Amino acid sequence: MTLELSRLTGQVRALGEELAARERRYADLVALARRWLVQYADWGERLRHPARVIRAAIPTDEPLNAVHPLPAAPEQFAVIAADGSQIQPDRHGAALYYLINVGSLVYRHGTGVAPEAYSEPTLGYTEADLYENGLLVAGNLLDVRRDLAEITRLADLCTVEPLRPTVALVDGTLILWVLEDLPAEGRRAKVMAYLDQLARIRRAGAVVAAFISRPRRAEVTRLLYLASLEGDVNRASQELNPLEHLPDRAVFRTLPAGARSALFISPSPINHEYYHPAGHAVHFYYLNLAEEGRAPVIARVEVPAWVAEDPDRLKLVHAGIVAQARITGDYPYALARADELAYISSQEREAFEEMVTTALLRTGVRTTLSPKAYYKTLTRRGRRRYRL
Repeated sequence: MTLELSRLTGQVRALGEELAARERRYADLVALARRWLVQYADWGERLRHPARVIRAAIPTDEPLNAVHPLPAAPEQFAVIAADGSQIQPDRHGAALYYLINVGSLVYRHGTGVAPEAYSEPTLGYTEADLYENGLLVAGNLLDVRRDLAEITRLADLCTVEPLRPTVALVDGTLILWVLEDLPAEGRRAKVMAYLDQLARIRRAGAVVAAFISRPRRAEVTRLLYLASLEGDVNRASQELNPLEHLPDRAVFRTLPAGARSALFISPSPINHEYYHPAGHAVHFYYLNLAEEGRAPVIARVEVPAWVAEDPDRLKLVHAGIVAQARITGDYPYALARADELAYISSQEREAFEEMVTTALLRTGVRTTLSPKAYYKTLTRRGRRRYRL
């Protein structure tokens, strides 16, 4: 063992003490935030423009402290979820490639039909696959391709799904985060490709939402601080916000079981620049997934404008997510299974690498790991240890 745990004892103890102290500080801040939530509940219209300026949650027509109880779910409806994983290109490996694996599940509530599970791998290996504007497709660039693959898979399944109504779910956000150093037209093309898939889901008659477990966003708490300054953008930008590190979910832990908060609009520049003009402006709310009598479990749910502005569609997403969460306990079952189907284990990675090596040998291409990768393999598998 190279990690000397005994040398971390004091630091771990200090970590525990710091977290305990932070919880005590948070209790006072949460109380303050909830007072502001009630005090400025009807200030939505007044705060809308300044909130956009400082990238705080943008209010809708609902009071900031609105609480919407769990609506009834349809007797029968479909939930389709997709999630993805990837193998990054490795310049130290035997060959340069990437792999995206998208898992998806169709769950038909109230039908008694077994869920349908899918796993769809895609290998990128040509120069056209691997490079974009002179950059290797890795990191964020590969994340974007995975996100596009996920939403495309959802749109494909929604298009052929016979059961209605249908709820399509992705894990994470609906907002496609694209590298800033890409050319503007390249960023636009990627976002528009994502929006095209949202439009396909809409044309199929389904609704779509993104689910974020244990969210860390502090956009509503930033809005509440702005409200306490009566919308003064200059002060909000210059003065210390006492709620700066308080996540929104802490404020909404008082939501009743199954209930959601007010709707807000995401302040993301991408949302304003691309999503809003296309009719897909991303709205969000907080949702308590816990059953009655249990500790609250607060998630963030994102929906496009055409769902947020339709009461029936909004209720369908709300009820559908809670129904899914009640299967597994606080997390949508279909998303959990989609993640399982997408996951690439270490054993599967090794088996795939052997497939690649074998394929190269059959074509007469002899490649080896880089010296760095070779020696890492030796030391990490315990085959060789060095002594001075």
